[in-house]
Amino acid sequence: MFLDERIQSQVREMLAPIQRPVEMVVFTTSGIALPGQEVGLQEETLGLLREVAALNPNLSVEQRSIHSDPEAQALGLSHAPTTLLREKGSERNNIRFLGLPAGYEFSTLLEALLMLGTGESRLGEKSLAELQKVTTPVRMQAFVTPTCPYCPQAVLATYKLAYHNPNIIAEGVEASEFPALSRRHNISGVPDTIISGATQQRILGGQPDRVFVEAAVKASGGVVA
Repeated sequence: MFLDERIQSQVREMLAPIQRPVEMVVFTTSGIALPGQEVGLQEETLGLLREVAALNPNLSVEQRSIHSDPEAQALGLSHAPTTLLREKGSERNNIRFLGLPAGYEFSTLLEALLMLGTGESRLGEKSLAELQKVTTPVRMQAFVTPTCPYCPQAVLATYKLAYHNPNIIAEGVEASEFPALSRRHNISGVPDTIISGATQQRILGGQPDRVFVEAAVKASGGVVA
């Protein structure tokens, strides 16, 4: 058990506003990882998410194979566990977490579920308007660790942008679980957000939402107002 009775009670109360069904689709692998794949804390992730889902009737968890599932293949997923967070029954696949959302990242998970389950992102009107300039694909990878108190702000900022713009893929990445991916992007501290599109941008630290919006617009080739 990951959550004791006291924490269960707090989480149940926090998630109470969720009115629409939300699913957590966890892509896992069995056996030896294939070339280019990294494997993190799969059983722990499934265990934690199932405990959270049990605290609200509108939440569910589904486990799928990263090797054979058609959606995983279509998305090119290569890190297990990768969790897709979305409205149940929707085709949304652009809000993701790679690894175990534990420590400070547990709050990221809860906030993301609330956003999807209530439709409230709390992204400002100016940022929403500016976000419409992202008209080409952009990938935002926020590298984090469970012990970093500033990391949730970075991941949630990317999630908000992806929630409102399907051209944006937002991924929270537990850096210590996927060292090869972290090395590829030269991650030396967290939070560190890599934004890839027509150009590449980088955001160090937990910055305000508008900083992430501006970086997404620039990465897509747009001009910031």
